[in-house]
Amino acid sequence: MTPFDVGETDRLLTTTRSVRRRLDLDRPVPREIIEETLEVAVQAPTANNHQNWRWLVISDPATKEKIAERTLSSWLFHRNDVWTNAGRRRNTAQARRNNESVVVLAETIARVPILVIPCVLGRPPDTEAIDAAWRERMSTKPPQDPGHLVRLGPMRSSIFYGSIFPAIWSFQLALRSRGLGSTITCMHVPYERPVGELLGIPSGVTQVCMIPVAYTVGTEFRPADRASAKERTYWERWQA
Repeated sequence: MTPFDVGETDRLLTTTRSVRRRLDLDRPVPREIIEETLEVAVQAPTANNHQNWRWLVISDPATKEKIAERTLSSWLFHRNDVWTNAGRRRNTAQARRNNESVVVLAETIARVPILVIPCVLGRPPDTEAIDAAWRERMSTKPPQDPGHLVRLGPMRSSIFYGSIFPAIWSFQLALRSRGLGSTITCMHVPYERPVGELLGIPSGVTQVCMIPVAYTVGTEFRPADRASAKERTYWERWQA
């Protein structure tokens, strides 16, 4: 099999950005593009081959308008909380630019051609209940039993979300390779039930996030300003 072009692969991986301000709000996105990129997405790894993802695609303007109302409301609450409680951490030039782009998205999301809501069948695990049940199960075991150190709750939570986010990222990469942009936003999630009722999503299904999708204004994106991985990678022991 022919090896991948590493340069092109790395260019795709390092220039797939969260696109908010450069989404083309006037250019329609063909249905076949969404279907094609989702077929790529579902090749992503999924825990125990559950494939328990579902994808809800919204293109109807009236429906997007109703979702946008909830999204903007949620953003206003979130903005006030973030800038009040974490202002010092976020008050940098890069953070301000990011905030400005989020504002643009919140105010224009109804005009984005396609909104995709990735869902998972089931509800997020109750980590405390899972751990409590495990402690009860271990209550008859001797103190030296290693099972007393086990916490299953965090693992179950990792499995739940870890089974959908690889597919979400693959979807975004597939979009980028075709000249489209996207971003992950969770701003509608506080209104999950009203949005679910609007879209007919059962209460037992989890809406993980929302992905606005559009062609981009220009296709040139550069790698982000990130700290070097070498500076934040440890070998064998923490901070070693």
